[in-house]
Amino acid sequence: MKLHLSGLLLLACALVACSKDDEAPTIVLPVPETFSASLAGANERPNPVATTATGSATFSVLNGIATYSISVTGLSGVPTASHIHAPADPTIAVGVLVPFTINNPVATGTIATGTFTATNNTAVTFDSLLVLLRNGKAYVNVHTAANPAGEVRGTVTKP
Repeated sequence: MKLHLSGLLLLACALVACSKDDEAPTIVLPVPETFSASLAGANERPNPVATTATGSATFSVLNGIATYSISVTGLSGVPTASHIHAPADPTIAVGVLVPFTINNPVATGTIATGTFTATNNTAVTFDSLLVLLRNGKAYVNVHTAANPAGEVRGTVTKP
């Protein structure tokens, strides 16, 4: 019995030593919301483009700042423009909401990287843009001289 009571006493001491009052506060860091798009000529509207060119667009949104990266492979020439268009479904073409700066005009490689916020580079409120992105109602495309209406396009989705 004496051994049993001493074991209980040790357990009680351990529980007191591990009480919440002694625990360090838990820090919860915000997690960015991510989106992506796979770009292909067959997705262009109203006229699909016959091309082997492809691309990808990735977005990370945190605290009202969106970070983007647009990459392509095998374009017919250097990109002349790239942007987010919305509101749209996969069957139509609509106006530009967010233009990207082409900071590396190459036919293969990462062509655009940067950030945009609620106060710059958007034709709608940032919250409205996020709703469109979350609901698959926006697309990214890349334009070239040979395909001024767009050479590759992809609907933005959550991975």
